[in-house]
Amino acid sequence: MEVSRKQRHRPSFHSGIRGNPEGDSIVQKKKYAVNGPNSDMAADYGISPVKRRKQQGYNEYQPHTSYRRGFQAPPQSFAESEISALDMTDTPESLSQISAIAPVSDISNIQPSFVKMKSRILADTSWENAVSHARGEPDGAEKSFNKKRSKISLKQELETVPEDASLNSRGSGSSKHDTSHNTNKPLTVVERKKSVKGQLRKAASVLKKAKSKSKLPDNKVVTKRKLDATLADETMTKKPDTKELSKKERKQVRKAMKSNFDQIQRSKKIWEELRREKTTQEKKIELCNELLKMVKGSMKEFCFAHDTARVVQCLIQYGSTDHREMVFEELKGEITTMAKSKYAKFLVKKMLMYGTKQHRSSVYKSFHGHVRKLIRHRIAADVVEYAYNEFANANQRLSLLEDFYGPSFCLFKTPDIKCLGQIMLSQPDKREMILRNMREALLPLIDKNILVHSMVHKVFMEYFTYADAKMKTEMIEALRESVIHMLHTRDGARVAMQCIWHGTAKDRKVIIKSQKGNVVKVAQEEFGHLVLLTVFDCVDDTKLVKVALLDELLKSISDVADNQYGRKVLLYLLSPRDPHHFHPDIVRVLQEGDNSATSKKDKTQRYKELLGVVSEPLLQYIAENVDKLVVNNNMLLLVLAILTHAQGDPTVAMEAVANIAAQPFVVGNTNGKLHIIENPAGHMTLKRLIQNDKQRVTSGQTVLFSEILLKKLPDGAVKSWAACNRGCFTLICLFELDHSEITKTLTSSLKGVRSSLKKMTFKGAQVLAMKLEEARSISV
Repeated sequence: MEVSRKQRHRPSFHSGIRGNPEGDSIVQKKKYAVNGPNSDMAADYGISPVKRRKQQGYNEYQPHTSYRRGFQAPPQSFAESEISALDMTDTPESLSQISAIAPVSDISNIQPSFVKMKSRILADTSWENAVSHARGEPDGAEKSFNKKRSKISLKQELETVPEDASLNSRGSGSSKHDTSHNTNKPLTVVERKKSVKGQLRKAASVLKKAKSKSKLPDNKVVTKRKLDATLADETMTKKPDTKELSKKERKQVRKAMKSNFDQIQRSKKIWEELRREKTTQEKKIELCNELLKMVKGSMKEFCFAHDTARVVQCLIQYGSTDHREMVFEELKGEITTMAKSKYAKFLVKKMLMYGTKQHRSSVYKSFHGHVRKLIRHRIAADVVEYAYNEFANANQRLSLLEDFYGPSFCLFKTPDIKCLGQIMLSQPDKREMILRNMREALLPLIDKNILVHSMVHKVFMEYFTYADAKMKTEMIEALRESVIHMLHTRDGARVAMQCIWHGTAKDRKVIIKSQKGNVVKVAQEEFGHLVLLTVFDCVDDTKLVKVALLDELLKSISDVADNQYGRKVLLYLLSPRDPHHFHPDIVRVLQEGDNSATSKKDKTQRYKELLGVVSEPLLQYIAENVDKLVVNNNMLLLVLAILTHAQGDPTVAMEAVANIAAQPFVVGNTNGKLHIIENPAGHMTLKRLIQNDKQRVTSGQTVLFSEILLKKLPDGAVKSWAACNRGCFTLICLFELDHSEITKTLTSSLKGVRSSLKKMTFKGAQVLAMKLEEARSISV
């Protein structure tokens, strides 16, 4: 039955699935119809593909030729095509139908009406042109549809995709709505072919990979043979596979791939030989000459690497003045950058250490104007601190500090000025501006690790020196939690003392609590222990001081007492500002806080409360460590201060010392040890304790060390002491107490040695004989 025009152009069942989002098909708009032997697809279902090809006279072995050269068989890649999509009566409307378009299997059987349209059909026989005409050019569609295909033949694309994959992809691509139409029908060529869109994506991905691997321009057409050759060449030049190598071998392979690998290896060998002590000076100069020729022109590259930076350092350290000059000339423009480098910073330090005065001056000039940035840098801050502390003179230190005073001081150098005090005197109108700039520069430094540097402490100290009360209060509130990091330098300790003097009760509490866990370390610091003395002077809350500071201090009392600065802390608790223990300059500094507005409690009451906390532990400390204390000169003043000023009964501690003195005395060494009487420190301890009894009697104390000592001494011990010079002077101190009972006891004990004392030649015996005669005459 002949198919009418309406039936031929009726939309297929595919239109219900996707519709036609890309616009109406060009084939649907044409007025002509393609008539041929395969116009009705339903008539071909009963004919097998092999029989159909025999009827059409198709030769599978016909050579490949182009479509445009004549009416010949299509290429072999299309040999499996059973029916052309152009012979379908239904017009394709969806992308799935368009993708199923296949070329005409045999154009020789086309009817004359179709031959008249030879040029049009020839243009549509290729897959690309058929799809292009079917899709049309609606809005948003790409006009360069054919360009995406490049010039790679469709045969090569189809050969790369197995037939099973095409079937699977086609099967997976069909929706559940298609199964109702295909349940009882055999699969056709249209359904077995992969969509054009999927093939285009596959071809585009292959082309993209080929371009990325071969690094060819986008418009370069790559054939399969050329692509294989390009990839083979690239495989020969790519990096070696190091997965199977050990870590050490991989490291060596990476180093060997560097362009200057041989140069680096040779420079390292020279460095190894230069640093040996056995290398002569002449040999070192020769090696430095060779090394300089090797690194000249590439020193910037060498000084920033972890291994070659040492090579340039040894060139400065062991080289001559000319060598150092050449190195400096090449690197002088990079000093600020080198100071920020993890490895090149050591080269800057070497320049400061071994360079000339001109070199050092140039280094300081390069820092000028960048100090505020460098001091905030984690690595560069160490270099600036080293330059400030080790080699800078007064002018150079001021040049580093001027960056904190304001930008005008960075641009214009003030002559003959060496400190901020002179600037304040010469330019008083700039006082507020300088303090404001210092505040802006210092506040960002508080939360940084760079707060430990002495140069920063110096700036803080200058700020507190010239700031008013309001400025100090604001800075203390920001700084109080970080004061603990500043106590190891002189200026830092002074800043902490300023915070305690001028801070509120809350500020003092935060500062004291921040030292928890570090009290022993602070007490052993040369300058940090002054902060503890300031706390004892000013803080009214003695309970807080006891809990936060004294309890931790007394737990490690042995470590504190063994340190010279720790003993100062203990002595201050026993006898504050005693001129026997503290220098007048230290006392003068501590007196600056006497006028603190925050301290309300009487100073005497505060000292008494603190002394009551430490007295008992200190007396117990003497009783437990008397063997070490009485023979140590450094502990002499501490022992005397404890026995003299400690609250409570000192009898136990005094008896412990007397028991050491009561040991049997033999002139000379006994088992390598001297008796306390002959020991230089021991006999001095006994003398001072005996002399201290005068003050105890004056103050109304009833416990005297002299009485305890004489009670502990066995019979004959006093006579044995008179046999040595130091023993005689110890007995003389007992006579000088003018204590009637003590004098009477000594006179009776020495009655049998008076004649022997007169015969002895050492000074102590002669003086002791005179004291005995005076005592005898008084008693008579």
